[in-house]
Amino acid sequence: MMYHTILGFMSNHTKLIREIEDYVRRRGIAETTFGRMAAGDSYFVSRLRKGGSLLVRTEERVRNFMKEPLPTRAKRKEVANA
Repeated sequence: MMYHTILGFMSNHTKLIREIEDYVRRRGIAETTFGRMAAGDSYFVSRLRKGGSLLVRTEERVRNFMKEPLPTRAKRKEVANA
């Protein structure tokens, strides 16, 4: 419960980073894999942590990605090579 209260005071940027951290931990994938699959950028999460800018459409794309089932390993390779 306190976690949600704390999140209420965080910026959207920080909330997204926390959500991504939770997602990759639950799914057992690397942040670089997540970034490549969700945003087309292996360094996406690292750039966010360093204060990089975030377009609204990119945030929407990443959030939509996290709502979908994680692709199979073969599909991940296909997405990575696209």
